[in-house]
Amino acid sequence: MRKWVVGILIVLIALPVSLGLAKTTTIGFIPMTLSNEYFITMVNAAKQEAKKLGVKLIIQAGQRHGSAEEQMRIMETMIAHHVNAICIVPSSSQGLIPALRKAKKAGIPVINLDTRFDPKAVKAAGLKVVPFIGTNNYYGAQIAGWFALAITGAKGEVAILTGIAGQQNTADRRNGFYDVVSKASGIKVVAEQTANWEVEQGYNVTQTILRAHPNLRLIFASNDNMALGAIRAIKAVKKQKKVVVIGYDAIPAALDSIEAGELAGTIAQFPAEMGILGVRYSVDAIKGKKIPSYVQTPSELIFKYNVKAFKKYLSQFK
Repeated sequence: MRKWVVGILIVLIALPVSLGLAKTTTIGFIPMTLSNEYFITMVNAAKQEAKKLGVKLIIQAGQRHGSAEEQMRIMETMIAHHVNAICIVPSSSQGLIPALRKAKKAGIPVINLDTRFDPKAVKAAGLKVVPFIGTNNYYGAQIAGWFALAITGAKGEVAILTGIAGQQNTADRRNGFYDVVSKASGIKVVAEQTANWEVEQGYNVTQTILRAHPNLRLIFASNDNMALGAIRAIKAVKKQKKVVVIGYDAIPAALDSIEAGELAGTIAQFPAEMGILGVRYSVDAIKGKKIPSYVQTPSELIFKYNVKAFKKYLSQFK
């Protein structure tokens, strides 16, 4: 009788394991940083989706936007701890290729969000295409360019604040904007300088540009952090009525600035959708399903006429 009872207990204990119920699916989620509201929105949406799907999310990020070395260590640690998949917004489009190799060797699928790994570098490393979920940043920056032409009447001096050198987003946003405004004969791009996606650098760089170009009419900042820094620099010299700023990302602080009549507009690129799809496709990849090589998320101009509606949309991801 005792042997029979013990046998049943062994079967009952082993059954959940055999059904795959005892093992928790774990996804490593690595945004570029958590010091930017844009990535906080992405993470919060990913958390919601992970809860819906019953998977565990491990979230870690570097201290700054350019922290590729930190991301490398985080990714290697996640691989060593045998996560089932990794979602990452890389700080470097090329610098994290060695970590991708390690993930492949460990059989861990990687989903690329927001900032694309360099396809040529991926191919040169002998790796397959890394599935990418993100905005067409070139097109989004074109929207910013068309908005700039409308604001300025296609006349005047313009400056561009760019992101971290070597990142695909940096090139795409600069080129999309430049390719639109440079075709207007009345527009002159008088300055292009990196502020590395950071508020303080946006402030400092804008101060320098304003001193060198007193007739500046508009600044396109390739993300909202830099745009908010530029706004602060413009306020410091009391040129709010002379210099217009357009941002990119539609973070909450930028939306507040639009409502306050400071920032002219920003390009929304829906990080929440990236977070949701990143988790969803990670689960599919773990199950062995085929993943699209590229999923494009939307781009939209947010300005004074639609800012309230967009803030309402974002509120669900706080």
